[in-house]
Amino acid sequence: MNSSWPNNNTSPQSVPEITPLELVRVLESGEKIQIVDVRAPAGAEGGVAGLIREEWVHHIVGSDLLRRSSLSSAGLDSASPVVVICAHGNDSKVATEHLNQLGASARSLQGGMAAWMALSIGRELATPESLDGLVQFDRVGKEALSYLLLSDGQALIIDPPRDFTAHLRYIDEAGARLVAVADTHAHADFISGASSISKERGVPYYLHPADTIYPYDETPGRLKTVPSDPGMSIRVGRCDLAVLHTPGHSLGSVTYLLDDEAAFTGDFLFITSVGRPDLAAKTDAWSRVLWKSIQAVKSSWQASLMIYPAHYTSQTPRHRGGAIGEPFAQLLMQNRSLRMSEESEFTLWIKQHEKAVPAAYQSIKGINVGLLSVGDREADLLENGKNECAVGDN
Repeated sequence: MNSSWPNNNTSPQSVPEITPLELVRVLESGEKIQIVDVRAPAGAEGGVAGLIREEWVHHIVGSDLLRRSSLSSAGLDSASPVVVICAHGNDSKVATEHLNQLGASARSLQGGMAAWMALSIGRELATPESLDGLVQFDRVGKEALSYLLLSDGQALIIDPPRDFTAHLRYIDEAGARLVAVADTHAHADFISGASSISKERGVPYYLHPADTIYPYDETPGRLKTVPSDPGMSIRVGRCDLAVLHTPGHSLGSVTYLLDDEAAFTGDFLFITSVGRPDLAAKTDAWSRVLWKSIQAVKSSWQASLMIYPAHYTSQTPRHRGGAIGEPFAQLLMQNRSLRMSEESEFTLWIKQHEKAVPAAYQSIKGINVGLLSVGDREADLLENGKNECAVGDN
């Protein structure tokens, strides 16, 4: 049996479960594990394929799985553990029990895909001189990254997800006080937790004014924000976080610069790609804006500046401990958008990689500018699926 497989502490009458964090640890070990997704196709967006070989993932509707009389008829083998996934961890228990009766070593994913998508894993990064701590929170289900900066007992969160429990717990355990929350832009692929954090903790929420407007029809949003104006800085302890306007993915996209040591680029710049300028159906105009933003940072950023984006893919390299981030010099070598010397080449590349915008993105954008409100169930459905915010493969 796999050495990474967690001990089964359930009673004989209970259906064995595995938590999302335990599943991440098993998948990161590289040992073979079979995933059975029993959700109906209409609700089966999102998954764990980014951490596992695709051939180990099986999509079998629960009612169909219960009719299978052997593991082989389900395409499974008895030698490798199985994790069964449904929407919220209920239907998967029935399927898990059935597979175990057929001879599998199966577990139900506790909380289902909703819990998987909400999981944020904190990883400590190399700490710049003006900070006492820098934490990257990896939301593995969305391949999304957010950040926590700690300095002299004060804290700031950048690009928080809807479930920000892990971030606030880390701050409280550090004995720090949250002084601000900031988004690099109004996200389209996940619901930001920034406005909720601002209300809960009574701290300012920084967002560029251009991203407080719904880009599809120019309707003003209804958020209470403090403008992230270019040239200003946000004070956190002894740290001054500078605001650099880097539009193109959205008109209000900003990068938060920590001296010459770190850049929190949001969806402006990824490790191997750049943020899509086509999400608001304004590809030509926003591509030109994005090109100018890229040229500006190429001429001003130092090679040693660490780039910390808001997203990644399974192909993005990880450092020891799982952290994601590269010096700008590395991006200049491997990020195609930075290697282009002509705007015409860049805009053609954008055109060649245009693809359909996920249907949920307009709704999520509406939520993130305060024009739409949804319950947790609908929010879970809207956020299902990986991010599709990069041009080509990021």
